[in-house]
Amino acid sequence: DEFYPPDGDTGVELMSHDGEEAGIVISGEIEITVGDQVKILRAGEGYLFDCRRPHRFHNISTEDCRIMSACTPPTF
Repeated sequence: DEFYPPDGDTGVELMSHDGEEAGIVISGEIEITVGDQVKILRAGEGYLFDCRRPHRFHNISTEDCRIMSACTPPTF
């Protein structure tokens, strides 16, 4: 379970690591950058990407965002 308040993010820099990540937006909306692609996902929409590609999550809305996600291999 991930939570992003308004303007919350995973950091200014794009990150990368081994594995894959999939998730679904439970509430709110989130801007996800993977490589040179930028998408805005809303509640009910999901994603899947190779985590070796540089990526970043950023809540650009004025509402809280909650995401249910899973990574393989697991990260803590």
